[in-house]
Amino acid sequence: MEKSNYKTLLIVIGYLFFLRLILMITTGMSIFRLGILFDLVLLTFWIGAVGYFIRSLKGQKIFYIIVIVIATIFVIGDSIYYDYFDTISAVKSLDGLKWLREGTTLEYNIQVPLVTLYVLPVFGGVIYYIIKHVRDRDVYQLKHLAYVSIIFVIQIGLYLSWTTGTYDDRLEYYQSDAYLFASMHDRVLYSEKYGYYHYHLLDITKLNPSVDEIDVVEEAETYFENRNHDHNVYSDQYQGYNVITILGESLDTRFIDPVLTPNLYMMYAEGLRFDHYYTPVFQQGATCNSEYMSLVGLSAINTNDWSNNICDTYSTNSFPYSLPNQLASIGYDTYYFHSGHEWFYNRETIIPHYGFNTVKFQEDLYEQGYDDYNEHFDSQMILFFEEYVSYDNPFHVNLLTYSGHGAYNQDAFNIHQDQLDAAYPNQTFDSQVENYMLKLIETDTMIGDLMTMLENEGELDNTLFVVYPDHFPYMMEEETYYSYLGLEEGSKELHHQTLMMYATDMTGRAFDITGSTIDIPPTVLNLIDSSLNFNYFMGHDLLSVSDNYVLFNDLSVTDGENVLYLDGTYIGDPDQKAHLESVLAQKIKLFEIQQGLLNIDYFKTIN
Repeated sequence: MEKSNYKTLLIVIGYLFFLRLILMITTGMSIFRLGILFDLVLLTFWIGAVGYFIRSLKGQKIFYIIVIVIATIFVIGDSIYYDYFDTISAVKSLDGLKWLREGTTLEYNIQVPLVTLYVLPVFGGVIYYIIKHVRDRDVYQLKHLAYVSIIFVIQIGLYLSWTTGTYDDRLEYYQSDAYLFASMHDRVLYSEKYGYYHYHLLDITKLNPSVDEIDVVEEAETYFENRNHDHNVYSDQYQGYNVITILGESLDTRFIDPVLTPNLYMMYAEGLRFDHYYTPVFQQGATCNSEYMSLVGLSAINTNDWSNNICDTYSTNSFPYSLPNQLASIGYDTYYFHSGHEWFYNRETIIPHYGFNTVKFQEDLYEQGYDDYNEHFDSQMILFFEEYVSYDNPFHVNLLTYSGHGAYNQDAFNIHQDQLDAAYPNQTFDSQVENYMLKLIETDTMIGDLMTMLENEGELDNTLFVVYPDHFPYMMEEETYYSYLGLEEGSKELHHQTLMMYATDMTGRAFDITGSTIDIPPTVLNLIDSSLNFNYFMGHDLLSVSDNYVLFNDLSVTDGENVLYLDGTYIGDPDQKAHLESVLAQKIKLFEIQQGLLNIDYFKTIN
């Protein structure tokens, strides 16, 4: 019998743990949890099990190098991914690579992560050593593999014992390891508890459970049949008005200033504003998901795969009760304009399903002969109106702006430097903050030009504007952004924005009601025609409710004053905690219902 030899195996496992350690240190993930031990058993078992059947030195070298290369790609990829999304990737995230075509990669300012500087030299050294200096193949003893197998089986038993059980209520289940294991709703926490490599292995191999369409329909009908809409003093007040919804790319309304952004400030001061408005950010595809929520009145979904990008997975679904579809049903012409590419996020497919009859992107303007059109400058979006909008009927136009998009290092916006200097004389800012402000000036300029054009057409006094952000400027360096705003890292105040609605006959009024992106469609519809169908919104008309709540994608909830996290962490009035616990359980259940609705294309089945 050959003498056992595990020298190269130990080098490989040591390198994989080096990768794991570097990733967790550079991202701030905890290394002091059982996941690190679970990974040790997992890697030893699987690499050993495969290695046992490879009886040639060359074959083992190739196998080990493949393992090393794959693990290195995952760690470097996760480091890049974490910089943008504060989580690690899922296998379905690879679908997103198709969006990084020419013309978009520079916008994301993708840079080599710090982890690469630590990893690549070691990676090269290990590969070189295996190729040049490993002379003897590893020899596995079956009994040793059996010992590891027993430990591996015990580990599986622990998983099963921790992820099963009975629970007193729904919230207790959602807070349990069973829900974490089943849903992988928190990839980082899952990796810390159960193992980073285990997370990726399970993510790659897991099968999505089949959807029971009957159960989904029954749950949805039970929810929707109890929905109602209360009329209020604002109901139908803007009946027949044109509607222009402006989704401001990376707009942070805390930057609005009477000199820096005079048009936005006028809307803020003279219109209806909702100061306890939040923008739940559903990565990956935050803008797509925010746009969906703001038009359909349903939440995006929190899943462990790319399907939480609504535009990617559900681009052919039906949304008959969306805001544009319902406005179209009463005679509105509906338009959708975006400076970006039509293929990005499958927009050319999904947008018509929202109910927009005219859908145009930068490609359409180029076809019209505007060869010098520049997608970065929102002020040029006026060309969409000049080319495509008719004023024969009331219209709904949805504008998705672009200027505010990162990266925040684009010198072209220095054309607005004088206006920035006038707003903040003798002040200096971090270069990213300054560039962001210059971009906001460009968006504000577009709004001013649009109002002037509508006035010349005789339409300004008959138009309702709705302005809101898709998300905070997450492409700015996090430390810079938090520091400028004076926020604590991780604070939900990061998502605290203002929703603005403006018409020329309004008197400025601030509302204290808490709201989020899904509340926009029913609120706007109430202003235009309260007789339309409000049943199929999960958002609320913010003008007709007194209490409202926001569920974030990390499964925390707020009423605007107090915040409850899924792990039980609570910030606020102790007397309100029990109530928020009940709300949190209800909201997570709605997430599950909404995912079911999307999976079976519910609205197509009922029409």
